Amino acid sequence: MNCTWDNSSGPQSTNLTLYYWYREPRKECGQYIFTGSITSGCWFGSEDIDIYKNFNLDLLAPGEAGRHSKQEIKLQDQVIPWAPDNLTVSNVSDSQLELNWTNSYKAMCLEHLVQYKSDIDSGWTEQTVQQRQQFVLPSVDGHKLYTFRVRSRFSPYCGNAQQWSQWSHVVQWGGRRPREQPSLPLLETVLIPLGLLTGFIILITMLTRLERVWVILMPRIPNLKSLDDLVTTHQGNFSTWSGVSKGLAESLQPDYSERLCHVSELPPKTGAQAEGCEVSPCSQHSPYWVPPPSYSLDPEP
Repeated sequence: MNCTWDNSSGPQSTNLTLYYWYREPRKECGQYIFTGSITSGCWFGSEDIDIYKNFNLDLLAPGEAGRHSKQEIKLQDQVIPWAPDNLTVSNVSDSQLELNWTNSYKAMCLEHLVQYKSDIDSGWTEQTVQQRQQFVLPSVDGHKLYTFRVRSRFSPYCGNAQQWSQWSHVVQWGGRRPREQPSLPLLETVLIPLGLLTGFIILITMLTRLERVWVILMPRIPNLKSLDDLVTTHQGNFSTWSGVSKGLAESLQPDYSERLCHVSELPPKTGAQAEGCEVSPCSQHSPYWVPPPSYSLDPEP
């Protein structure tokens, strides 16, 4: 413990003498602190300190009976603890952290101030802890980096100290950043959408060229002008008015059936019989007519 005084306010600097006691007898300071050649304080070892007894001081100038200062001090109110050390952070659960530390004084005589913040916070959050060296943070995000620090002072159970210790060294936890999603390859981002668009365009083009599907899906809706055009210009011919080809119009009829043409192989004929084949309905109207083969007969020996 250091007890210091200011000895520069008098008319001239004088080596002052310090006496101290808890109870009688009085003792003189055993190790003075000097500023230059003038006494400015006294250092007390642990054997000279009893923090739970009233400490009495008498500071006087030798040869000057009227110049002295007497004071009684409660040392427990003046104690500044060492900064906490051995800070550790551990997981209590998936969403809770536990901060622990140690101190050179009994836990029942100390109160602690815990400060913590994440890497996205602009300032510290504070929490006071009484009579224990442990703090639990109930809700954390593993993707954030948390920083903790602690300082201590004597609690009201052991004194009325108002001065805090120095801050402890900081300890950190977290900072597990999520992996960045890999960028999609060119095949998924460009080629597939382009292929779908191309296929859609081809499908629309094919639908517009299929006359039968187009007439079914998009039939021509008559109005007064178009009905007049149907009667006057097309003389009631619905197929020509609607733009549908004759073959398609016939194929859309419910009783439509294609003509059958029977094809047979016959020996070549002459005269009237040969002329009759030239006027055959099959040869004139059927697209499936096949001309009869010609044979050459060799005479028997």
